[in-house]
Amino acid sequence: MKHRHSILYILSIVVSTIMLMACSDEEKFTSSPSHPLTFSEDTLKFDTVFTTIGSSTQWLKVFNPNSDGVRLSNISLASGGKSGFYMNVDGQSGTNFSNVEIAHKDSIFIFVEVNVDPTDEDSPVLIEDSILFVHENGMKQYVNLIAYGQDVIIMDHVCFETDTTLAVSRPYLVYDSLVVAPGHTLTLSEGTSLYFHSRASLIVHGTLISNGSLERPVMMRGDRLDRMFEYLPYDRLDAQWGGVWLTKESTGNVINYTDIHSGSYGIRCEESGFDDYKLFMTNSTIHNVAGPGLCLNYCSTYVANSQISNANTYCVDIFGGYARFEQCTIAQFYPWKEHDGAVRFYNMRNDTIADLHQAAFYNCYVTGSHEDEIFGENVNSSNYGEVLFNYHFENSVLATVIAEDDTNFVSCTIDTLEHHADNFRTIDTDNYIYDFRLDTLSVARGKASDKFLTDYPTDRLGIQRQAGSVDAGCYQFQ
Repeated sequence: MKHRHSILYILSIVVSTIMLMACSDEEKFTSSPSHPLTFSEDTLKFDTVFTTIGSSTQWLKVFNPNSDGVRLSNISLASGGKSGFYMNVDGQSGTNFSNVEIAHKDSIFIFVEVNVDPTDEDSPVLIEDSILFVHENGMKQYVNLIAYGQDVIIMDHVCFETDTTLAVSRPYLVYDSLVVAPGHTLTLSEGTSLYFHSRASLIVHGTLISNGSLERPVMMRGDRLDRMFEYLPYDRLDAQWGGVWLTKESTGNVINYTDIHSGSYGIRCEESGFDDYKLFMTNSTIHNVAGPGLCLNYCSTYVANSQISNANTYCVDIFGGYARFEQCTIAQFYPWKEHDGAVRFYNMRNDTIADLHQAAFYNCYVTGSHEDEIFGENVNSSNYGEVLFNYHFENSVLATVIAEDDTNFVSCTIDTLEHHADNFRTIDTDNYIYDFRLDTLSVARGKASDKFLTDYPTDRLGIQRQAGSVDAGCYQFQ
């Protein structure tokens, strides 16, 4: 907070200097009530603010459009400073300022922050105040201030060395990282929200059970609640935190109805045996990450009815092992720079060999912004001996090029739309807004089989699937 205040001070000094230069001994000041000030905003709205943490800085431009200068006898917070808002005016921080002059056709900037005391409430609490401008003639003008304060449970350098369930009450704010010790289980109850500080991760040496529901999913995201620009919340940007790391010791992880987004990576699964699933993930989302979405390193994984989308490298990266995907949408429309594909499966990396026992995709929709989004890389067997390289796509819609004699593709459909983004409700790369539900003309409609209707009668959002018209991917058209 001290660093932020120093920036505010420097900015205010610069603005103040410019304002003083604009004034001269010949400046005339009006006291007429018909000469009001104008403001860049009539209300400054802050995104939700975690209590005790403090907000980002908002600014207000106060402009004098009149041909004479205006004297303000007072600029203050209507609450007297009791709301938690505070300002920086003319190089000074506080809640009350006297004798402020604004030259004709000139302006000043006011910088505002808010620090909310704990409210002892589980839900966000509305915080209101206003900036009161009192002219020399007694006329008053106001600019409203609005924020929401949210109590959080702060977790810093926490390692769970016993089986633990995080109960749902308030969001958890994670500094450093959360660690699950070997041999122990962390259970996230439905509705749990984890906000991770920059570079913090969830590191699992034991087991993670993320037990969300359709109505109350588990959420993992970064802790920035403010905006880079007015139209762009930080929550739409990647690399806001680390990700979920399932280490070599970790097995039996179950993730259901869980939303993981805006990290440096999504879920990273390290090498382990095949005695138990490394990861069993259903009805979940991994979206908008700066590395791989789901990275599988020689382990056994099952993923169904889930969305994995927008990764700087591959959305799904499979190095050896066993991986099975059913009724999944894997979509690669990463917006910030040239990216890798939607899916990669391979059996050699940096001179290390790993048998690819199976990479199987059933009723899936694999697409992206390029013509070919699927990459299979098989090591040269004559140099390394027999190395397994087994892959299979069935009843899926794919953005790829399929050789006529490739029997690994069964009853699949090529995504033939000129612009693959047209298959979906919204692909807005300017504002980073994505809705991967199917659009009316999507080629994925009705292209899947009925074989998983018993296991997944509804889609990712609870929409009923109908026999004979099952759509590829995790979303059924409605």
